[in-house]
Amino acid sequence: MREALLMNLKGFSATQLQQTIDEGIASQEETILVGLGVLFERYYKSLDANSKQQFLQSISSLL
Repeated sequence: MREALLMNLKGFSATQLQQTIDEGIASQEETILVGLGVLFERYYKSLDANSKQQFLQSISSLL
Protein backbone atom coordinates (compact mmCIF):
# COMPACT_ATOMS: atom_id res chain seq x y z
CA MET A 1 0.00 0.00 0.00
CA ARG A 2 2.85 2.39 0.82
CA GLU A 3 4.52 1.90 -2.53
CA ALA A 4 1.24 2.26 -4.43
CA LEU A 5 0.49 5.52 -2.67
CA LEU A 6 3.94 6.91 -3.32
CA MET A 7 3.78 5.87 -6.98
CA ASN A 8 0.41 7.64 -7.34
CA LEU A 9 1.88 10.85 -5.91
CA LYS A 10 5.19 10.68 -7.75
CA GLY A 11 5.82 13.83 -9.75
CA PHE A 12 3.12 15.88 -7.99
CA SER A 13 3.91 19.55 -7.58
CA ALA A 14 3.54 21.17 -4.17
CA THR A 15 0.21 22.63 -5.32
CA GLN A 16 -1.10 19.26 -6.49
CA LEU A 17 0.00 17.63 -3.25
CA GLN A 18 -1.70 20.34 -1.20
CA GLN A 19 -4.93 19.88 -3.16
CA THR A 20 -4.81 16.12 -2.65
CA ILE A 21 -4.21 16.47 1.09
CA ASP A 22 -6.86 19.17 1.51
CA GLU A 23 -9.44 17.13 -0.42
CA GLY A 24 -8.61 14.04 1.60
CA ILE A 25 -9.02 15.85 4.89
CA ALA A 26 -12.25 17.51 3.76
CA SER A 27 -13.72 14.14 2.77
CA GLN A 28 -13.32 12.89 6.36
CA GLU A 29 -12.81 9.35 5.08
CA GLU A 30 -10.91 7.09 7.44
CA THR A 31 -8.93 5.59 4.55
CA ILE A 32 -7.29 8.98 3.93
CA LEU A 33 -5.54 8.64 7.29
CA VAL A 34 -3.54 5.72 5.92
CA GLY A 35 -2.23 7.82 3.03
CA LEU A 36 -1.43 10.74 5.29
CA GLY A 37 0.33 8.34 7.63
CA VAL A 38 2.58 7.20 4.79
CA LEU A 39 3.48 10.81 4.00
CA PHE A 40 4.03 11.53 7.69
CA GLU A 41 6.33 8.52 8.03
CA ARG A 42 8.33 9.50 4.96
CA TYR A 43 8.72 13.09 6.16
CA TYR A 44 9.61 12.10 9.73
CA LYS A 45 12.29 9.68 8.57
CA SER A 46 13.86 12.41 6.43
CA LEU A 47 14.46 14.74 9.40
CA ASP A 48 17.70 15.02 11.33
CA ALA A 49 17.59 14.74 15.14
CA ASN A 50 17.25 18.49 15.73
CA SER A 51 14.50 18.88 13.15
CA LYS A 52 12.67 15.88 14.63
CA GLN A 53 12.68 17.54 18.05
CA GLN A 54 11.32 20.79 16.60
CA PHE A 55 8.67 18.89 14.65
CA LEU A 56 7.65 16.88 17.72
CA GLN A 57 7.40 20.08 19.79
CA SER A 58 5.09 21.55 17.14
CA ILE A 59 2.93 18.44 17.08
CA SER A 60 2.78 18.16 20.88
CA SER A 61 1.57 21.75 21.14
CA LEU A 62 -1.50 20.74 19.10
CA LEU A 63 -2.48 18.02 21.57
